[in-house]
Amino acid sequence: MATPAELLKKVEDNTEFKSWKKKHQGGYLSHFFCPITTDCELKSDWEIGFYDADSGKMTVFACGEIVTVKENEDDVFKKPEQQVEELDIKSVKVPFQKAVDVFAEHVEELFPKAGRGDGFVILQNLEGKSLWNFTFITKALKFINIKINAETGAVDSHLSMDLIDRGQ
Repeated sequence: MATPAELLKKVEDNTEFKSWKKKHQGGYLSHFFCPITTDCELKSDWEIGFYDADSGKMTVFACGEIVTVKENEDDVFKKPEQQVEELDIKSVKVPFQKAVDVFAEHVEELFPKAGRGDGFVILQNLEGKSLWNFTFITKALKFINIKINAETGAVDSHLSMDLIDRGQ
């Protein structure tokens, strides 16, 4: 499996990306995203997002056999005071498979009997830290989330949140 740095290089070497970069000189790498199975197997190609602060839009490149750009730029859903942080690929020392191992080692202890379904993983920078951000939907309609530090491999945080507001 290719590393995030290898995937990024593949995108940056792509003609469509070079054309996009000329038009969005202030754009920067913000994240890697991929849907995953219950067992943390990748369900599709990695999607690599680049944020342009001037437009407030995200452009996503799918990194499969060939690199393709998604047709439309996406709006970014964030609070006005929040910033989309740049992901420094050099800070990512923990490969995806190692992050999966850390996740597997801690998920049962942190969320016993969660009965999780499929989910997604995002490699991103939050509050100045590079994180592997694993999120799953459980059979009880909750989100469970574990963030693993991409530099150290330690569990940074975890939470469980009801998907449906039960009015309590």
